[in-house]
Amino acid sequence: MTPFPPSESVAFLLEGDASISQVVFNATNMLFRLANGCQIDVELGLTYVSGAGVVFTYDSEWFRTEAVHILPLIDKKIVAVETADLEMVLSFENGAKLIVRSDVGPYEAGAVLGPNDSRLGFYF
Repeated sequence: MTPFPPSESVAFLLEGDASISQVVFNATNMLFRLANGCQIDVELGLTYVSGAGVVFTYDSEWFRTEAVHILPLIDKKIVAVETADLEMVLSFENGAKLIVRSDVGPYEAGAVLGPNDSRLGFYF
């Protein structure tokens, strides 16, 4: 739908216990719940880069993909969040990266929501 806002606009993801506490898989989206109450809803696709540099790319039809290799991110601290145009990159304490993609089109590609129903957040 839109490019990501500047990196400083997503810095709220790093507040408090900034780690993934739960991953929810649905047919058309993947939801990451953070321990600090924030959440990231991915509908378009994402790329996971392991701490060893192995790259796994997932599209929006999670049920058609093979094994999902993102479980090592559970309970790992997010140490940085950077955005550039149609990508948001979350960097983790173990060296892994999660790259969330957006697109410029008529439909939403996901959402980044602040903690506990706050007004922080945006749709992309």
